[in-house]
Amino acid sequence: MRQLSTIILLLALSSTVFSQYYHKEIGVRGGYSSGITFRINLDQSTSYEAQMSYRQNGGIFTIFRQQHLEMGMDKGGNWEFLYGMGAHTGFYFTDSYRIFYQEIYYGETIFTPVFGVDGYVGIDYLLQHAPISFGITYQPFMEISLRQLFSINLWDFGFHVRYRF
Repeated sequence: MRQLSTIILLLALSSTVFSQYYHKEIGVRGGYSSGITFRINLDQSTSYEAQMSYRQNGGIFTIFRQQHLEMGMDKGGNWEFLYGMGAHTGFYFTDSYRIFYQEIYYGETIFTPVFGVDGYVGIDYLLQHAPISFGITYQPFMEISLRQLFSINLWDFGFHVRYRF
């Protein structure tokens, strides 16, 4: 009887002990908005990601809500398609701005706070035997600032490497 209860206990715990699901990820992103990322996976299909980015001589803090879909390109289920949206806030130091293909110069560097909304589309590859993932992302954004009023960037492509724990 004691051996049977030990076997049942080990079988019940084996799914949690050998699970490959990671709740948190931290990594770096390269691209137009380069910086560090931190993701919290709520479940297998939903996550929140925070990014601290550097662009145009300033800092940007972005929060995304993401949905994950398994792509099924291999038997291990290691490919994921991600999509979502978010918002950002931050600041730039700039001496010019562009509007309708015309660049206007201030003559001095000016501090400019910004607020905006972001899109997120990406593909991740999760290594099966190591807690590391690689991927590419596309993060278009629109923003409002005090100096330029409105800007849009459709060319924010990047790549990332993350450690999962």
